[in-house]
Amino acid sequence: MQTALPPVLRPRPVRESRRWAGNRLGSGIGEVWIAGPDTIADTPTGPATLDRLAARFGARLVGRRGIERLGPRFPLLAKLIDAGDWLSLQVHPSDELARRRDGPSAVGKAEAWVVLAAGADAVLITGPRPGLSEAELRACIADGTVGRESCATREAAPGEILYLPTGTMHAIGAGVFVYEIEQPSDITYRISDWGRPAVPGRRLHRDEALEAIVPSRTAIVRGRDWRLPADGLGAPEFALEILGPGGRHDRDPGGEAPEVVSLVGDSATLSGDGWAAALGPGEALVVPAASGGYEIVAEAATRVLVGSLPA
Repeated sequence: MQTALPPVLRPRPVRESRRWAGNRLGSGIGEVWIAGPDTIADTPTGPATLDRLAARFGARLVGRRGIERLGPRFPLLAKLIDAGDWLSLQVHPSDELARRRDGPSAVGKAEAWVVLAAGADAVLITGPRPGLSEAELRACIADGTVGRESCATREAAPGEILYLPTGTMHAIGAGVFVYEIEQPSDITYRISDWGRPAVPGRRLHRDEALEAIVPSRTAIVRGRDWRLPADGLGAPEFALEILGPGGRHDRDPGGEAPEVVSLVGDSATLSGDGWAAALGPGEALVVPAASGGYEIVAEAATRVLVGSLPA
């Protein structure tokens, strides 16, 4: 008999050391993967990754929308990123390119950023510099001379939400702290590492980047002051809801998709039919599709981020 799927899963955060890390997440920690295919959650039968749980429970965990997109695999990845120095200049592939280069199970990597905090004069790279021709951009990528003068920059403003389609050249600048939601992929093609010495496992990918980049694409600002428009994030790959201080979330009980819930602030409580779970800083909770309706009650100084799949 199949073990029941818990009504809520608490993934163990995965802390990743990065050479560009700031200090908000701990010494040397640049990223915390708070929920994704490879994060582990405890269940009555022992710990398992969310991908293994998706394979075991199928639509009960990932819902109809998840099955339609990727089959019985966990369809989202959520991270916290703290940049003490510039991240590499990079681009991510589309689904089609990822599968062509890495096999039929590979997934592209569209992503969205919510700027949580930013130091003075902190900026984001959001695409090529206006006026730079495609030929000029491709030439400087190919010969390794691409620099910040080739890039469009934008002040990093807390509460701003940006969507980055696949093929968008981008980078996160020093002093920026972001929440990132994305497709469940870690395929990154580095265009430049700003002259930092190469280290094992961290090379440049100029040929791959030239294949992946779409020079006309730039990051799309989808919200400001912690607010999204009425149509939400407007991304085909994932959905995002942001609850303001004291906000409430009442989920449609239809069981269409899982939800990844995290927060900026002190705490929140999730409660459904016969269950309740507290959520604190740096954590995420995954509510399976089969858990049906539930509500979130946030503390007054807390903003809650709810990632899911669009209809």
